[in-house]
Amino acid sequence: MDGDQTPEEQIEISENDPMENLEANVELVSAFAYSLDQRVMEGCVITAILEPKGHETLVAVSVTNKIIIKDTETSLHITETIRCIAAAPFGEGYDCIVIGTDASVICYDVHNNLTVFRNDVPDGVNCFTYGKLGELDEAMYCGGNCSIWGFDKSGANTYWTVTGDQVTTMCLSDYDGDGETELIIGSPDFEIRVFKNDLMRTELMETDEITSLAHVSPGCFAYSLNNGTIGTYVLKERQWRIKSKSNVAKIFNFEEQGLLVVVWKQGKIDIRFAHNGEVLSRDSVSSTVASATVSKKGDDQVITVVCADGKVRGFTVQKAQSGAIDKTQQLIREFGQKKHNLMMELSNYEQEEQLTELEKDRDFRIPADTEVSILFAVNGESQLLSLRVEASNNIPIRGVLIFAEGLFEGESYIWIPPNEHQSRSTIDIPLVIDKDASNDLHTKVFLGHVDSNKLIVMENTRILPRFCRFTLIKPEYEKYFYMPTSFVQLPINNKVVKISEWVKESFTIDSQLADTFDEEDGEFRFMGLQPKQEKSLMFQFNHSEKFFKIYHDSIETMGAMIQSYASFFQIQNMDCVAHFPDVFKEADAILEEIDPMTEVRDRLTAELQERQGAVKEIIIRAEDAIAIDNIPEARKFYIRLKANDAAARQAAQLRWVLREFSANFTLAAHRISCPE
Repeated sequence: MDGDQTPEEQIEISENDPMENLEANVELVSAFAYSLDQRVMEGCVITAILEPKGHETLVAVSVTNKIIIKDTETSLHITETIRCIAAAPFGEGYDCIVIGTDASVICYDVHNNLTVFRNDVPDGVNCFTYGKLGELDEAMYCGGNCSIWGFDKSGANTYWTVTGDQVTTMCLSDYDGDGETELIIGSPDFEIRVFKNDLMRTELMETDEITSLAHVSPGCFAYSLNNGTIGTYVLKERQWRIKSKSNVAKIFNFEEQGLLVVVWKQGKIDIRFAHNGEVLSRDSVSSTVASATVSKKGDDQVITVVCADGKVRGFTVQKAQSGAIDKTQQLIREFGQKKHNLMMELSNYEQEEQLTELEKDRDFRIPADTEVSILFAVNGESQLLSLRVEASNNIPIRGVLIFAEGLFEGESYIWIPPNEHQSRSTIDIPLVIDKDASNDLHTKVFLGHVDSNKLIVMENTRILPRFCRFTLIKPEYEKYFYMPTSFVQLPINNKVVKISEWVKESFTIDSQLADTFDEEDGEFRFMGLQPKQEKSLMFQFNHSEKFFKIYHDSIETMGAMIQSYASFFQIQNMDCVAHFPDVFKEADAILEEIDPMTEVRDRLTAELQERQGAVKEIIIRAEDAIAIDNIPEARKFYIRLKANDAAARQAAQLRWVLREFSANFTLAAHRISCPE
């Protein structure tokens, strides 16, 4: 554990350390403090240049749904509920404020006091990011409910695609290092998805909801999770991660300095090395943090932290004073810890040599050739997958400690034998698998005789296959199999050398049985395991005609298998034939209900426009009546105005409800027919 980290944090660092010689020579320095005198909505804080040749100004959203602009007495009132805000350089030398609500995207020009554009977005907007995506022009990208929208400075819709879940955070970064930026999004379903233009290229499975994403450098981005985990990915591989009991409010980077700024909701602010997560400097604020932003003030970069109660603190990053970090003392502490560990190990050996004759007769020692094997076992009757731990020489297992991301609550599991099983040398630990994702199981097995007061610890690592919920059915369990009605036919092209290699890596199959996939034509039946009661799976091979079919009724699981197959053999384009009769029947039924909804919505839209035109006309005529001092006539117009306004509001509400139903039906049909 790093000496600069709090006790609740754990660090996991990649062996490749490209910036190991970077010196820790920066620190946080307090720059300013003031108050907005209003409570601030979580996550809704930005800095923007709102006037030509102006300076960056703090903009925040209050809990009363008002947009607060620092150093101005007025505030912007939005009738719809605000979810997020962003700044975009849509003005001539200045920024416009882009507002995401529960129904639309609004671009507002503060300098000219006008709305640049307002576009309807079904189900609202959750987050923004601005920049250039691949070959497309710069645009503002909006993350919504299972969809992403892109708008240019005129409000034209330049981008749209669907995702597998809600989009809660997003950033633009060169994910694969090819010189073009990709769109990286995070969702509540624990997945980070990477889009190349409008096509999804990669899915990264994490252990909790993704709360924040930030570009770090070409080929590298940072992320944070709802459980307090932060880390970075470099070229598709996780470089490091740190887990804390605190939750992250915001992360952003100083790319030219190789630094990562992490602002925690509890008030802590960290500056860390972006390449390994090591803490360089730390400060804190006394209140709960709503959000934070980074801006430039001259040559300095300023970190502005906004608390939920409206208090604002500013910090600058400066070089640390000479002698602030004493590397000599740090080395002394490290060598002192190593010396302590070696002395403890030497003491254990000396105690072993000094055993009394009585203790030697009882012979509690464990043979030097003792080994521990970790296997996957399937119980066909209960349809349950278990982790089997076996110790040789009949040595009792006194305890097992397992570390695995997202598999157990808290990412760890402890097994201690009950009194009646303390002498067992073989145990089975049930595994509850919720998601199709490969996982590393790091186990520590404690061995020792029941009457001994000393234990030996043996470590092991086992990879959990991605589709471990399926196993080949033995003849006695054929009763649990039923023939799926849906299938996908895949080609066996020249890149596919041995299908058995993919099968061994992805399924819980005996290595000898897996080789038959390369040699034999025929059917191979799989049984789904509990607790999710997975549906049956079958492979049908035809090596002479170079194709095989996957039969399975879950379109989501089928899509994951096809992605895994294509990724394993590095296949970029593949012609497939899909047949999902039940799914497409459901999609057709939904689409049939959309058509009458669309007709009613168009009729309501036309009626609403007529009502709005009538309201405008009545207002003008009422003002004319007042101008000529015809008060009785003006009173009649205002009575008519009240009636028409109520009718217009009712028509708008009906149109809104119908639009929500129509959007949900369309999205459901799209997700059913075109899953990722």
